[in-house]
Amino acid sequence: MIRPSSVALAVLTLTNVAHADLVEDPCACSAAKPGFFRRDKLTGDWDEHRDNLEKEGVTIQATYSLEEFAAPHLAKNFVTGGLFVTSLDIELNKLMATGEGDDVEESHLGQIHASALAIHGGGLSAELDDVYGISGNSAPNDARAFELWYEQPLKSFKIRAGLLSADQEYVLAAHSTALLNATFGIISQLSYNVLGPVYPVATPGASARMDSDLLTVKAAIYDGDQKNKHGLPTNLFHEKSYLAIGEVELAKLLKLGSWHHSSTNSDGYYAILDHQVDGRVGAFARVSYSPGKAVTSYIDTGIRIGPGPLRPKDFMGAGIAFVRTRPDEVSIGGAQIVYELTYQAQFGWLTIQPDFQLLAQRGRTTPIGAVRVTIVL
Repeated sequence: MIRPSSVALAVLTLTNVAHADLVEDPCACSAAKPGFFRRDKLTGDWDEHRDNLEKEGVTIQATYSLEEFAAPHLAKNFVTGGLFVTSLDIELNKLMATGEGDDVEESHLGQIHASALAIHGGGLSAELDDVYGISGNSAPNDARAFELWYEQPLKSFKIRAGLLSADQEYVLAAHSTALLNATFGIISQLSYNVLGPVYPVATPGASARMDSDLLTVKAAIYDGDQKNKHGLPTNLFHEKSYLAIGEVELAKLLKLGSWHHSSTNSDGYYAILDHQVDGRVGAFARVSYSPGKAVTSYIDTGIRIGPGPLRPKDFMGAGIAFVRTRPDEVSIGGAQIVYELTYQAQFGWLTIQPDFQLLAQRGRTTPIGAVRVTIVL
């Protein structure tokens, strides 16, 4: 974990990055979340060309998600939004192998990742004025670049550099991935107080990770400036703003971390419990504190059930998040609570996900119904 006030220490303690390995996460409901990967695809294997490319280390994925939200008593009772994501992953170990005699595992080459977004429609948060983000997909309309990085393994270390987004690596709970609300990705306390870089913004940065059986240590430093045009930075390090994050994970169960953002002078400290309780039930809980900032305290918890028991590939999720805000810095100050219940029905390349959320704010409680349809192309 890094000391929030020191960039130098953040750099010295860089001890790696999230794995770039494409491991299928059947619970991730959005390609905007880390770990989303589907083997079943609407367009098939392209007469085996796609399968052959993957064997050679080149993986291409494209998804489209359409969302419909309904909420009574708002100016727009129904809101539609959509997100198209395309990504390219290149495993240089495999790509550079020239024959059966090559030792791919000992070539010490890294991986390249690139992704781009096309966002349309809208969400409900602008009118609700909540701090969470009702959908993790909702963002301003744009066609934009997202992440572009190279990751290099160095024995037990991995180092990644390029255009990076913090919500692909940090303050995450694996068992929250089935939920739609944005706060069940990276917590809204960080995204609200700091702004980013989080989806849909990536900025220049470097991240490092060291793994062992009992301990994972990682840290990152990013350009803290959000100015960009279609995802490409336009004010590169001009104001010397940075975001530094460090995290320690113990026994694949407990994470402890902190962040510091220089230009907003925002510090935060967090702890995460994330565990597979039994074969079908996983649970998570996160708590965070950011002294003196707009969102001062954050707590969430939830469960994920699946696969099954109703259908063999389906998942259910439930979560609750609580924040306490400063009334002088947030339009609807005081406490805000969101409850969410969701069901994820998977049919190969198609996922249909009905969702219900209840947002409790000072003087107003809003029920929100939603459905997300995701197609893997």
